[in-house]
Amino acid sequence: MTGTNAAETVRSPVLSSVRTLVLKVGSTVLASASDGVDSRMLGVIARQVSWLRSRGIRVVIVSSGAIAAGRMKLSLGKKSLTLAMKQAAASVGQSRLMWGYERAFSRHRLLVSQVLLTPRDVVNRNRFINLERTLETLLSLGVVPVVNENDSVATEEIRFGDNDRLSALVAGTVKAGILLILSDVDGLFTADPSRDPTAIRIPHVERVVPEIARLAGVTRSGLGTGGMASKVMTARWANQWGLPVGIVNGRESAPVERFFQGEGTLFCASGPLWPAKKVWIGFFSEPAGDLILDDGALDALSRGKSSLLAGGVSRMEGRFEPGDVVRLLDKTGRELGRGISRISAEEMAVWANGGKKGARSVDSWPLAVHRNAMTLWAREE
Repeated sequence: MTGTNAAETVRSPVLSSVRTLVLKVGSTVLASASDGVDSRMLGVIARQVSWLRSRGIRVVIVSSGAIAAGRMKLSLGKKSLTLAMKQAAASVGQSRLMWGYERAFSRHRLLVSQVLLTPRDVVNRNRFINLERTLETLLSLGVVPVVNENDSVATEEIRFGDNDRLSALVAGTVKAGILLILSDVDGLFTADPSRDPTAIRIPHVERVVPEIARLAGVTRSGLGTGGMASKVMTARWANQWGLPVGIVNGRESAPVERFFQGEGTLFCASGPLWPAKKVWIGFFSEPAGDLILDDGALDALSRGKSSLLAGGVSRMEGRFEPGDVVRLLDKTGRELGRGISRISAEEMAVWANGGKKGARSVDSWPLAVHRNAMTLWAREE
């Protein structure tokens, strides 16, 4: 069996089980020197989404390309841009980008919508729930949402950084069965294929170990803000909550079909898909404080079924109220996970400063973090 055939055997069950797919389209895939946005590639993407939809798979697109399109419209060339100029280019380019998507998808009788996000729309729990509800409603109506970071208002300090991370966030929000990243490379290689003719493509990765992360540094990607290292780290991140991630060359014909036929690289999930709430707590929330746990609490949590009682907190830092997210740390400061606190920092401080000594029994200790509102990381081997 060839490598491609073996990979297809691994991926066929993935395709048959997927009900929602997030397709991340990089700026290197969409870039056009003449018009800022490559209309031919938008046509390819529309045909691939139509192919997925014919198989009953709902699709959300996370698309880069607004700044590049705006550069062209404003005749800014390739010069370095200030933040204000990037924001202006994004404002002009986003409408051009969406016009291109709408025109390409209308040929397949598909309706697209625009969803622009900033990190503040995600770290806030209520906004996250609203985003989840909005995307689900659009999908239920048969719409293909096109998501992008709102570069017109995002600052350098408060932004997703690149759309690889944003695409994982969106995939977690809509409970996607897979995130497929269209790039300008054929996947992850054992060496830089543009320099080493003996480089071999790696068809699938069971786990992103340090050696795999190192290979990401030698597999070159193009001009987008998220290179191969970013994509592999996004895969490592998403695999933890049960999301498989694929990378395939989006500049070639029928990239989605080719991926499920064995092309590109598949990063396998480490377990079943987590609920959206658990993903938000663990990966997208903004912690308001830290709880340093004693050995007894660590042992109880490691068994996988216990909630955290206030008496298991040896020390705390930060100011938080009930409903805020806190980090769970061991005594060395290593983050073990996160959870939604049931009590305030003021009450937690009482227990962390010896309050449990006056309690008659463990049963009288107040609940600090409920198990259902807690996300614990998988321990590294």
